[in-house]
Amino acid sequence: MTLILISSGVTLSLFGLLGLSVVIYSSFLVRKHSKYYSQQEKKTTFERLIIINYLALSLAAFGLIMILVGLLLR
Repeated sequence: MTLILISSGVTLSLFGLLGLSVVIYSSFLVRKHSKYYSQQEKKTTFERLIIINYLALSLAAFGLIMILVGLLLR
């Protein structure tokens, strides 16, 4: 039981960190090529990146909680 909780928590945390790295990379690309985007396109892109950032952070936090619960049950 604890092994399943810890391994799934680690997997969720890794997916959360992967999501954060994708958000950071995408925001750098948008800022680098900002002259090709209109103001409205940049605004909608950054709004989407903020939503994805919150989802990735919550996924990583949920994975960390699962790891801690798995360690406490051990």
